[in-house]
Amino acid sequence: MLSLMDSICPKKGKLVIALLLIFPSIKLFAQHPTTSRRRDDSTFLVRRTAPSDSVIQSRLVILALQGPRYAAATHQVNAASQQLNTAKRSWLNLLAISANFNEFDLPGHSQQSNQYLYPKYLLGITIPVGLFFEMGPQIKTARETVSVTRSNQEDLARTIRMQVLSQYASYKNYSALIGLENTILVDQQAAMNQMEKKFQDGSASIEQYNTANKAYTDERVKMLNLQLSQDLVRFDIERMIGVSLDSVIK
Repeated sequence: MLSLMDSICPKKGKLVIALLLIFPSIKLFAQHPTTSRRRDDSTFLVRRTAPSDSVIQSRLVILALQGPRYAAATHQVNAASQQLNTAKRSWLNLLAISANFNEFDLPGHSQQSNQYLYPKYLLGITIPVGLFFEMGPQIKTARETVSVTRSNQEDLARTIRMQVLSQYASYKNYSALIGLENTILVDQQAAMNQMEKKFQDGSASIEQYNTANKAYTDERVKMLNLQLSQDLVRFDIERMIGVSLDSVIK
């Protein structure tokens, strides 16, 4: 081969041999020009892979539990806890402390040297008897209120989780139905176009044309209804999570 190249073009043959010896990768690149590009494309596709369905469900539940409904339940639990603390300290409001000083012991008051009055001061605490019968039931009621609000909060969390996951399941179901309906719609459109050509050529009757047109129109109506139902479900999910559903899925 080298002798053939030298015989044809000696200068060019030597130049090619020198380039192959210095840059052996040029031959490989010439044989596989798309190797590096394919590797880059595959890496790019792996990086853009959508999250798994379980990850999307977890994100939806977390976002839904950050909504105003669950926040209101949390505030109710906090308010009930404050009422319990107030009931525990309510006995302080029923106590009365009184003090009485002997006026003859005050500075500047003149009195005989041999006259002493006892006691010099009086302190007293008044405790209502009904306090012992009222505090126990009040504290117990406040504790039960805290338990009820916490149970309501837990039940609301389960309800929110069920609602957002159910709506997401409906959204995926509508996506699958739209995909199937799109295939049928494409076939009906192709049949409609073919029938339209036959009708223009005179090889199809008006009844056949109307039948094909009605079948195509019915499939379009089904597609529109499916898209509307999916949009309504998506709006409900976005109302619960507070962000767009596309940002969670992608």
